[in-house]
Amino acid sequence: MTTMIELWRGCVNAWECDELGHFNVRFYLARASEALANLAEAAGLNPIQRADALATLIPQTLHIRFLAEARPGAPLYIEGGFVGHDRASADVVLVMRHSGTGKPAASFAIKLAHAAPDTAQAFAWPDRFAKAARALQVETPDFAAPRGLTTRPGSRPVSLSAADALALTPIGRGRFGPHEMDAFGWMRTEFLLGRVSDSVTNFAAAFPEEWAMHAGEPSGNIGSALLECCIHVHRWPRAGDGYAIRSGLKSADTKVRNIVHWVLEPATGKPWWTMEGVAAPMDLDQRKLAEIDAATQAKVEAAVVPGIEA
Repeated sequence: MTTMIELWRGCVNAWECDELGHFNVRFYLARASEALANLAEAAGLNPIQRADALATLIPQTLHIRFLAEARPGAPLYIEGGFVGHDRASADVVLVMRHSGTGKPAASFAIKLAHAAPDTAQAFAWPDRFAKAARALQVETPDFAAPRGLTTRPGSRPVSLSAADALALTPIGRGRFGPHEMDAFGWMRTEFLLGRVSDSVTNFAAAFPEEWAMHAGEPSGNIGSALLECCIHVHRWPRAGDGYAIRSGLKSADTKVRNIVHWVLEPATGKPWWTMEGVAAPMDLDQRKLAEIDAATQAKVEAAVVPGIEA
């Protein structure tokens, strides 16, 4: 095994922060995508994000842990390497760290395919890749392992009719725009989180204390913070495709809530991607997870959807 190599370095821009006052989750994934392209190049592949590329790397499953807040101006860097690979896919681990302390800010465990940019169909790695990938092979740090969820895809069929049958809550709806696409016309990876992040505040049953604040009730300055998530990509959207997000609570204890999101194509009912997130209410004044009273906890537990999976 080798040590991780540096793959990206930069900072948190103020305009990339959200209502919680810290780096929005989509930008973690945007920086990880840049790091992934640099890792590919280190492994001897041609630039994978250029419009004239003959091959690219397409994420299939992404497990992310958000380990420490990143506030405006914070300097950050990403290091990483390959965990393993087979004929046409690979497992990669990336770690984003605070530059000043070296403390992990986030980890990314990504299963990806070596694929044709025009069709997204996987095909075999070039011969030169195996030797280069072995030289870049690393171990997954303990803190990057799943903690509050499983990374296995669910067995339940995912569709609009299944969402209706489970009475999953509509939290988002819209269209993917040209500004969200990559050089090949597929949606960029960061919008797997971006579109859910834009919509989750509508999920009143999962965060009644935050919803009370939006409804004008006295409830303190509360937001919802994502601590961990796993995303399974079923298909990649193109510009102009529509989406609808249907969500349900999988479980809830006194600290965190596991929430499942199905991002669906309304015209066909088929899934674009599914996601399970581990989230918690956050006291934005004290910058820590909020205390949950018994009445709120009972309300949240009553909203759990038995058997829901990502």
